[in-house]
Amino acid sequence: MLQLLELRERIKNFYQRYDAYLLPVVKFIFAFIAFQAINKEIGYDERLKSLPIILGISLLSAFTPSAVMVLLAAVISVLHVYFISPILSVMIIVILMILYLLFARYTPKYGYVLLAVPILFLLKIPYIIPILLGLISTPVAMIPTSCGVIIYFLFQIIKSAITMQVNISIEDIIQLYTHVIDSLTGNRQMIMTVVIFSLIIMVTYFIRKMSFDYAFEISILAGGLTGILGFLISYLILNQSKQILSMILGTIVSIALVYIIHFFKLTLDYSGVEYAQFEDDVYYYYVKAVPKVTVTVPQVNVKHINVKSTERREFSDPDVDEAEDYGYDE
Repeated sequence: MLQLLELRERIKNFYQRYDAYLLPVVKFIFAFIAFQAINKEIGYDERLKSLPIILGISLLSAFTPSAVMVLLAAVISVLHVYFISPILSVMIIVILMILYLLFARYTPKYGYVLLAVPILFLLKIPYIIPILLGLISTPVAMIPTSCGVIIYFLFQIIKSAITMQVNISIEDIIQLYTHVIDSLTGNRQMIMTVVIFSLIIMVTYFIRKMSFDYAFEISILAGGLTGILGFLISYLILNQSKQILSMILGTIVSIALVYIIHFFKLTLDYSGVEYAQFEDDVYYYYVKAVPKVTVTVPQVNVKHINVKSTERREFSDPDVDEAEDYGYDE
């Protein structure tokens, strides 16, 4: 355990020293993965899938706020759909604008969540987002999480709607728009996912706010179990029992990843808990203080020995050395 704590302190010190350089690198990697995921899901325009364009917009996202990355992702998605269906691209713009005006604009600092949720859905571990947000954020994180879920299912609906187009008659356009709206509003799996993710955030948040020992660790486990129970019920209702095993494995992996993140962010020493009581003119206070686990990283001091100087002194005349020390002249 001590070695892990020392490793954590080394990593934290390294990040604090070079955060000005590491943060753009992390943002660049995240943006590159996000744009590549978009190209994989709805990459209809080959020009937008070229490596120089992906590297360029990823580099731009690395040095700009998260809102710029979300905007670029939305533009790339619309252009891909426009390449194969200009009519359907208008529908995508309207839906994305509704999501932004009603939800995302109130939580601008959670822009990364809008992109992270669809990406983690592709990796089969989307459950990490609600557990992590419940651990480090507030219930307002349900808004961007829900938007991310809607965007993921919207992409799946778009992929099926594109295959429906035959011509550009009014009847086909109306049928296409009706299909998208009905598929989005009547998607029971999407609605259940939004509800379950919100429950995970709430359960994790309220348990980690409690004052008993190991509240943070227990909240992670409780959030994961809430997700397993919720999705188990939803899959049984929707007759999708084939996804139960992958859901359980994905939740276990998500719990492990969130616990690792929590270990590097905050580790408490519950063996040193202290209680204090004091009062003022209005209140009487009961305070529980839990110390953080801190480890001093051992410093390695290297002493350089001048071998030539040592040898010269060993073979020199002691009388001459003594005279030199006291400033005597022969």
